[in-house]
Amino acid sequence: MTSIEPALDLLSTSQTFPRCAFGAPLVALRFGLNATISQACCNHWECPRCGLVRAKQEYHRMVWGCEVLADDHDLYFWTITCRGRECSYDEAIENYLAWTNKLFTNARKKCKTEGGYWAYVQVTEHQKRTRAHPHSHIITTFLPSDAVRTTESGDHEIYASAWFARANHTAGLGSQHKLSRITSAAGVSRYVAKYLFKDSISETWPPKWKRIRYSQNWPDPPARVPDFVRVLRSPGDWRDAEQSRCVFICETYTDYEISRHRLANIALRRDDVPF
Repeated sequence: MTSIEPALDLLSTSQTFPRCAFGAPLVALRFGLNATISQACCNHWECPRCGLVRAKQEYHRMVWGCEVLADDHDLYFWTITCRGRECSYDEAIENYLAWTNKLFTNARKKCKTEGGYWAYVQVTEHQKRTRAHPHSHIITTFLPSDAVRTTESGDHEIYASAWFARANHTAGLGSQHKLSRITSAAGVSRYVAKYLFKDSISETWPPKWKRIRYSQNWPDPPARVPDFVRVLRSPGDWRDAEQSRCVFICETYTDYEISRHRLANIALRRDDVPF
């Protein structure tokens, strides 16, 4: 089998597609008749390439989970943030994770006491105003039983809860918060997921900071299990890929060039060049 040589598409952005900043290797995958060679994802948010790949993965998981949960549960939208000017940026960064953990622990206990179902996803970003303190958008199945509807804003029913206000303050967070009922699971989940992209992808956070968090029972989308997978590091790995007798679609021109020199007897194609 001879290599398929594509014409160089000078308008293609794939030639300058950023490479993994942490040196993730190439990987060969086959799902049925579809086979690809692409760079693996290092999962670092700070990586120009893999941060975007991970954001897309999290986006899919968030939207999928919301749509599944909405079949059996009402969904609610929380917005929480830090205290006001008396809270410094350093204090907020150091403690925000602990403060939100405390709020979620109390909310989970309250939810179970009231016979509800507890599930959530939280996306955190830096506020664009004031001093860039952490600020979170949360989709959850829980609304405290003392919550009362106060107003409507567009399609959103806004609620007030004395219990939530106390729990938010006790946890160490600020008095500013918002509770509303979700009428479109797909729409709101996409709205929240967009905060994984935008400027948030390049934001600097402390080590092990969680930009997105899920409850343990958040639904996962079905996993795609490849028929063939090989991390392409050694000559033996490339021989295994060659023996799989696939026509591999390469993610970028760089991947194509590397593979073309490594695989002498296998057909290659670029995904951005028509044949």
